[in-house]
Amino acid sequence: MKLIYILVFSLTFIINGYSQTSKVLSINFFSFYEDWEIINNRDFSELSNVFSLRYYPASSTDLMLNAKYASIGGDANDLKGFSDMQFLAKHTLTDYNLSFNGGINIPSGKTKLTQEEFLTSQIISNDLFNLKTPGFGQGLNIFFGATWLKALSDNFVIGTGLSYQIKGEYQPLEESSSNYNPSNEISVTAGFDMKLNETSTLTGDLTGIFYGSDELDGEKIFSSGTRLIANILYRKYSGFDYLSIFVLYRNIALDELEGIFAVLDNEKINPNQFFMSLSYSQRLSSQLRFEYRIFSSIFEKTASFFSGYKIFGISVNPEFIISSNLKIPLFLKYSVGITSSESDLQNFEIGAGLGLSF
Repeated sequence: MKLIYILVFSLTFIINGYSQTSKVLSINFFSFYEDWEIINNRDFSELSNVFSLRYYPASSTDLMLNAKYASIGGDANDLKGFSDMQFLAKHTLTDYNLSFNGGINIPSGKTKLTQEEFLTSQIISNDLFNLKTPGFGQGLNIFFGATWLKALSDNFVIGTGLSYQIKGEYQPLEESSSNYNPSNEISVTAGFDMKLNETSTLTGDLTGIFYGSDELDGEKIFSSGTRLIANILYRKYSGFDYLSIFVLYRNIALDELEGIFAVLDNEKINPNQFFMSLSYSQRLSSQLRFEYRIFSSIFEKTASFFSGYKIFGISVNPEFIISSNLKIPLFLKYSVGITSSESDLQNFEIGAGLGLSF
């Protein structure tokens, strides 16, 4: 479970205000095929099936269940199975502009990997590839937090969020009985929502994620560097259509080895990232909407093989609105990655979904 996405979702939800709806249940299913080619080297692909269930027992309460099944193929070692399920809950105290959030990572995913499967898991978890299923099984994780907002004027709202995640231990390797216990996490988020004029808005968030030490059989071995993530979104509306500009910067401090591994020099592995996208959502009719997007992502050069890349891509996402209860989205994406020191990359992605609401 990535705490940052949960926190930002909760904060954005509160800043934009609770949207009352007569729908009390939504069911979504998506299937994605993602192919990455390391040119003149190797190729790997992932087929992900994503299921989510969302239920509103009351106007101020939101419950969600997420599950995934994925299969990795190509030149990478085969790896397939379920990832962990996540159950999330949120309750809003509207009179106090306060929301309480909680969740649990249910350890239903594949663990105890073979050495070959573990090598594959290290590849797919890299942020460069941004796969729909970047990992499979972990331990029993629990998170809880709160978000709060304050309207400073009719056109400007600020908000903040705090969350803590407790992570349980698990056995990552089949050939070893060692138990791995990742560090707990604390996340702090602050954001704003500004109405620039009758057709334009500007939204921003800044999040810090702080870690302790990972442990192997009770011994401290590793400490992740603090993550700072800033993003800003500009949106310009024109009737049913809108233009969006999104910018994100992720700064990752140096990860450090500890304990018996501390004799080794620490080198930066996880790169900082700058991401920018320009998208346009167009309503062609009451039954059809298109979103067109161009994007770029720049990764810092580090000691990691998958760093120093500049990614450029385009995507087209049509959505068919069959009825007020049924939507069918499609996803098409193509991108390339270039670097001066390693092999270039090529990626394409196709996907389709089914959205039901009652």
